[in-house]
Amino acid sequence: MPVNKSLLSKFVGIALFSLVSGRVLVADDYWVPKGDPGTEAGVMKTLEQVEPRTIVTNLPFNITNSGSYYLVRTLTGSDGNYGIAIAANEVKLDLNGFSLNGTSNSLSAILVTAPTENISIRNGVIRNWGQFGVEATNGIDVVIMDVKAFGNGYGGLYVGQNAIMERCSVYGCGFAGGAMGHNPPWNDGIQVGSFSTIKDCKIRGNGGAGIHTYNHSRIIGCTSVLNTNATGVSVEDYCTVKECTAAQNKIGIAMSSKCRVSENTVGENGILGQPNWPNGIEINGNNNLIEKNSVSYNFVGIRVMGTGNLVINNFVSKSMNTDIYVQNVSNYVGAVSMFTNNFGAITNINPWMNFSFSGP
Repeated sequence: MPVNKSLLSKFVGIALFSLVSGRVLVADDYWVPKGDPGTEAGVMKTLEQVEPRTIVTNLPFNITNSGSYYLVRTLTGSDGNYGIAIAANEVKLDLNGFSLNGTSNSLSAILVTAPTENISIRNGVIRNWGQFGVEATNGIDVVIMDVKAFGNGYGGLYVGQNAIMERCSVYGCGFAGGAMGHNPPWNDGIQVGSFSTIKDCKIRGNGGAGIHTYNHSRIIGCTSVLNTNATGVSVEDYCTVKECTAAQNKIGIAMSSKCRVSENTVGENGILGQPNWPNGIEINGNNNLIEKNSVSYNFVGIRVMGTGNLVINNFVSKSMNTDIYVQNVSNYVGAVSMFTNNFGAITNINPWMNFSFSGP
């Protein structure tokens, strides 16, 4: 049967037209957004959904709503003003690697102005503010990580109870006149409330204590040096200080009662002629456990002033005055094994022995 070429051409044309038209209709329908942006039915995202954080644009800056805030450049404060004030719960502040720079007559860099919970401050430098680097004693459950505080007039990093502080550095804070003469002190490098943890922090050359914690707190793996007017690590009751280095302070490590201080390196404290019996380890209270510390070249190695304290398995050497001084007989101090030669075999079978070396 012969093919009608004219009819075939018309059929093919109609088919192609239908196919192209259908594809256009499908394409147009596909690109029409479903629902309103930002709703469950929508496929588009609002700007707030793409970047839900808020930029800190200038100083002073007030945070009154929960959320995440961040820096995109270094910011500088001004005389008579704070830097960033926080008055809300659940706030995350990311310095994003930038600095908050103060002036000599500025206030605190970061100030928590009201009782708040769950504040996080991370990743940046806070320097040269007239008062505190971080003043967050009103805050509970504050987390500060990877923050450096340098040259602030009052204390470096001050927070309230249940705090966590890790990998922070505080240098040269607490020398302004207004920081002196307060109780609690305003010139410590780091000061935290009860039930807090400080880990892997470095503190150097502050006007007050390097680290000061209140009850039931832990200090692990920190270095506190050159706080020559005060104590490297100062803790209140029921605290743990472990694997820290405290050197060239007035006092290396000081505690109140019921603390455990173990496996620390404590050296060259109180050797600059500071008054009032500066010590490597100073036990001011009762019922503390002091064990396995290396205590060398201090004015007094370990000074025991309370009662009911257990002092065992410490290595104490080269003290300028005395290695272990016990003020009250109501303590439990392992016998001191004296080695006066340059070398010697340890033959004592007492497992609680403290060791004192006068050799090189």
